[in-house]
Amino acid sequence: MKTVHLVLLLAALAAGLLTARAASPGRAAAAEVDALLAAHWKSAGVRPNTPVSDETFVRRIYLDLAGRIPTTSEARAFLDAKEPDKRAALIDDLLARESYVSHFYNFWADILRLKSHFVNTANVVPAAYAKFIKDSLRTNKPYDQFVRELLSARGYAWDNGAVGFYSRDPEMPLDNMALTTRIFLGTRIECAQCHDHPFDKWKQTEFYHLAAYTYGNKLVHEAFSGARDAIRARQDAINDDFKKEKAASTDGGKAAEKRKQERLDAMEYRKVVGIIKGPVGQLFSPIGLDRKPDAVLKLPSDFHQADGKPGDVMRPGPIFGTAPELKSGDDSAAVFARWVTAPDNPRFTRVIVNRLWRKLFGVALTEPLDDLRDGADAMAPAVEHRLTQILAELRYDLKAFLAVVANTRAYQSAVTPGEFNPGEETYHFTGPLLRRLSAEQVWDSLVALASHEPDARDLARDARDDRRIAVSHMACDAYLNFDGSQLVDMAYARLQAELALQKRETAVKEALIVAKRAGDKRKELELRHQEGDLDRERGETFVKDFIMPILTNLAQKKAGPDAKVTVDETYKMNPNPRVLPTETWKRLHVPGYGPAPKTAAQLAAEAQAEKARLTALALRLGYTGQDCAGFVAYCDKAGVEWRRASELDSPAPRGHFLRTMGQSDRDFVENANPNASIPQALALMNGDLSSPKGVLSPFSPLMHTVARAGDKTAAVYLALLSRPPAAAERAALSKAGASPEELIYALLNSKQFLFIQ
Repeated sequence: MKTVHLVLLLAALAAGLLTARAASPGRAAAAEVDALLAAHWKSAGVRPNTPVSDETFVRRIYLDLAGRIPTTSEARAFLDAKEPDKRAALIDDLLARESYVSHFYNFWADILRLKSHFVNTANVVPAAYAKFIKDSLRTNKPYDQFVRELLSARGYAWDNGAVGFYSRDPEMPLDNMALTTRIFLGTRIECAQCHDHPFDKWKQTEFYHLAAYTYGNKLVHEAFSGARDAIRARQDAINDDFKKEKAASTDGGKAAEKRKQERLDAMEYRKVVGIIKGPVGQLFSPIGLDRKPDAVLKLPSDFHQADGKPGDVMRPGPIFGTAPELKSGDDSAAVFARWVTAPDNPRFTRVIVNRLWRKLFGVALTEPLDDLRDGADAMAPAVEHRLTQILAELRYDLKAFLAVVANTRAYQSAVTPGEFNPGEETYHFTGPLLRRLSAEQVWDSLVALASHEPDARDLARDARDDRRIAVSHMACDAYLNFDGSQLVDMAYARLQAELALQKRETAVKEALIVAKRAGDKRKELELRHQEGDLDRERGETFVKDFIMPILTNLAQKKAGPDAKVTVDETYKMNPNPRVLPTETWKRLHVPGYGPAPKTAAQLAAEAQAEKARLTALALRLGYTGQDCAGFVAYCDKAGVEWRRASELDSPAPRGHFLRTMGQSDRDFVENANPNASIPQALALMNGDLSSPKGVLSPFSPLMHTVARAGDKTAAVYLALLSRPPAAAERAALSKAGASPEELIYALLNSKQFLFIQ
């Protein structure tokens, strides 16, 4: 530790900012930050905000680290604890919970614009991407490693979910680079994509040199290389025959040219390719990311600056600092990733420090944190400088860093009310700013009041996503492991079968026209049924003659000659026979590609076990008879509809409570709307989750607690605000004669509930 840091630490100890037990590196670092802030306040002539009570702290820390208010039992356990370091212990506890993963998944989904469904993209990519982010949070992956894996990602989605970072902007490498520098380097260079930056130092050529690192990214859409090679070999054979015939011809090769074209036309290449690709649907749209080794980025045709000319080749190069040497054969995206995350990169650590500080304080040390410029000073420079050192010393352990910030006396001080205008005034961090709950925090807090298991993962959704990934993996390997020439032969056989079906369809259609003209409704209905039968025959024979041989071959290659393809009897297939081939992939299972589908009997047994578990919970809570059955039904509904925001589609569909409350549409970086609106007030007053169907249900944990409480007013305040009611509040409520339900309804719609104090 440097001398100045030791002096600051000793000063903190002398000031009573650090207890005897708090000698851990995190607590010591928090004391250093407090000492630096104290020096900053003294020089600025400001006083720190007063320390907060345990009641205020417990609600704040749950919202900031767990993303929801504490339950009644959680709040009571903390408030009743007598340990002198119980705040530090709670911070560590919350950072170790699944609720931390849930909350910070929302944080990163907002920044990375993560969507559960990409436009024109197979679900396998966003499903694997979301899984990658959650697993990274769950394992507390170091931040520099996390970013490095995102920026160097390549391969199939099932092997590397990080490919979703680049897949989020398909065929838009320049836009992706602009967003990348903004997110991870706090540098807004997008203006230089079209011209020299008018307000910063960046030149258009610098942007293009930077973008050249990842310009070679290409989406992997298919697994048809074997079939493509087989078709190309047949075309090459026809061309070789043509060359020989032309060399021996006496008419200049005219007859040979004609025969060549006839043979190529007879191949019906497009129809054969359509048969091979058709049944896969969007399972391969795309399935991964690779690099184009010959990709070259050039200055655009309208380039008009003095430091280049249109068409100039742009070699990869950093916009500041020194990048690792890019040697022949190197993956330029991996080199770019190492440069971004290098410890000596002047902006990489600074940006994430500011992001996390803003997460807990409501304002970054340097604002705006994503438009850093040379000479942009932090509002508390010494604090920012030391925090960047601390994060590096912690080896980019974000949980440990959050613990440092949350343990500071500054964070545990009263909020500063009022608006803060970045760029127009300076904030001295005498405490956090008064902040409004995000859409996800409101939703998750209501879930905590309505669900007896508010942090439970949606295991059924996880299983569906895993199955979605496994199906694409299975289909990809099925094609890659099948002989390409045989695949083409099967496609030609299907083409002939299709032609025969089309003849029969034509006859039915002609008969249908005759029946319509004759007004023969009975015959018309009979012919309609024949049309449907032909559709079913087409789908069933395609599955039997084309898909099953491919999957059976895969099963035998992967699991032995006796391996069989099994059927998921519980999968609800689309009844339209026209999509039967595509649906079949989702219904079939090959050993080695995820767990075998559960049988209907297994699912029924699991449902019965879950009902028994909930019944036992109901009995422990004191429900009996009909109320016990009502409790189980209520929990079933909560388990489907009232999951935490991270367990739902990201973003939620339009009209959902989350979107009404301002959740980001994930189209732009950090695009959530923090402003209040009339629709939000209506959603809180009239939404199912805050109604007798949810929070106010007699089966909700909130109402269960209130119903059994001697002091119902105190129970309501503890559940919603983590504190007892003030004397004036009690007097007002007594005068109004409000019922517990009316009090809950009023508090849910109050500013006290909707703000982090």
